[in-house]
Amino acid sequence: FYCQNMKLGKKSREFVDVSLSFDPHPLSKDITTLRNERAINNSIKNLILTVPTEVPFQSNIGSHVRKSLFELNDGFTYALLEEEIRRTINFSEPRVELEEVKVKGSVDDHEVRCMIKYKIVGYETVITVEQILTPTD
Repeated sequence: FYCQNMKLGKKSREFVDVSLSFDPHPLSKDITTLRNERAINNSIKNLILTVPTEVPFQSNIGSHVRKSLFELNDGFTYALLEEEIRRTINFSEPRVELEEVKVKGSVDDHEVRCMIKYKIVGYETVITVEQILTPTD
């Protein structure tokens, strides 16, 4: 028996996180959940903005990005931020395959823009997320 049009594939996992806003769903009144891309984007943002030792009993979770936001706004600081974001995501977010991290700053607006490209494990689509960091976050 031979079937020419049969296509075999691997079913990808779905990733679900609870929204940290704890706002109830308007219809079900249950806690809102985030799925796949939104869940991972939220996780990446939280990891970048969390200071190490801020999470009880897990002192290695988080990054030193906030501390670097008060440094000089130059290429060296951007390279340091890129490396710290890359390290944090690779160490703490196993659901992604990191593709690229770019950091640009704006002296006039007192902000740093982080562009992060990644693939969800098991998916082929490259997702781009931009995070704006300011020293007052």
